[in-house]
Amino acid sequence: MSSNERSEARSVILRLRRYRDRIEEITSGDGGRGEAGAPAVVAAERRLKSLKNDLDQDAHECGIAGRRAVHTDCEQRFLWPALREAARAMTEQSRPRLPDAHTKEDLRVARAHILVHLERLEGLYPTL
Repeated sequence: MSSNERSEARSVILRLRRYRDRIEEITSGDGGRGEAGAPAVVAAERRLKSLKNDLDQDAHECGIAGRRAVHTDCEQRFLWPALREAARAMTEQSRPRLPDAHTKEDLRVARAHILVHLERLEGLYPTL
C-alpha cells in the first residue's frame, strides 16, 4: 500500500468522521453545549440546516460532471456513496425541524449510511 493511498484513505476517513460527529452533535439532545429549551432547538436546527446544505453540496460534487474531473479510488468507493446516500436520507423534508421524530429518523438513517462506509474503510486501514 503506497503512502499516497494511505493519505487518500486518511482524508476520506477524516471527512466521514466529521459528518458522523456533526450528526451525533445534532442528535445528542443539547448538541453537547449544555443548552436547554428553545435556544437549544434553534441552535440544533441551525446545525441541521448547515449539515443538510453541506451534504447536498458534497453529493452534487460527487455526481457526474462534478467540480473535479478526477476522483480518487477511495473517494469513489467510500466517500461518494456515503455522502450520496446520507444526502438522499436528508432530502425527505424541505424544512427539517427538531425535535421532530421524522427528522431524527432521517438523521439516524444518514448516520447509518456514513458509518457503513466509514467502518469498511477503517477496516482496510486500521492504523489511520
